[in-house]
Amino acid sequence: MSIKFLSVFALFLQLSTAAQDQSLHVSPFTSTTTVATVPAIVELKAVVNNQKVQLNWKTEENQQVNLFEVEKSTDGKNFSMAALVFSTDKTDAEEYFFFEKNTGKKTVYRVKIISKDKQVYYSAPVTAG
Repeated sequence: MSIKFLSVFALFLQLSTAAQDQSLHVSPFTSTTTVATVPAIVELKAVVNNQKVQLNWKTEENQQVNLFEVEKSTDGKNFSMAALVFSTDKTDAEEYFFFEKNTGKKTVYRVKIISKDKQVYYSAPVTAG
């Protein structure tokens, strides 16, 4: 008998034994890994100062974040990327900033968070102008 066959047979026996024990649920298609904390943005602020729009945001789980995409929209529905902001190596809380020239038009901003495990999250939108 091959080692591969013995390994598959051993897995079958484990699953068969687990199926007989109603208190234990084992499935070869599930994972017992712990889900990481969502790298949520605590607060996104937009401030118009002189000729600039400044966005400030803070995240509590910075170690989970790979990068941020600052997105903007003039209608609040169709967003396009305005900037890429890479996360720092700092763990826990961290603050970030983005500046751009003020066009004088009402602009809606949001931050797209891309975590290290490739999950995507969005901040609540804010309006400037």
